Amino acid sequence: MSCCGQSAGRLVINQRDIDAGLALELEYSGGRTVTVTGPVTGKSYTFSGLQRLGAVDPRDAMGIMRDSRFRLKRVIQPKRESEGEVVA
Repeated sequence: MSCCGQSAGRLVINQRDIDAGLALELEYSGGRTVTVTGPVTGKSYTFSGLQRLGAVDPRDAMGIMRDSRFRLKRVIQPKRESEGEVVA
């Protein structure tokens, strides 16, 4: 069964998802602190041996994952408002 825009190993993200705040959590396998710049947004992301996980804009994720030290850990769904309440 598919979930969260995923089907058969493919993740489909549209502009509405990005506008709503969807992010991708990347895991860093290196040991030293590294700061990478997102190729699309220009945002800086810092990872280290102690801080291995980081939320990344989906538009930047593919460029960052070209470095073999990074891999996709999970999709972080945006919080949605439902009848006046925020649902995580």
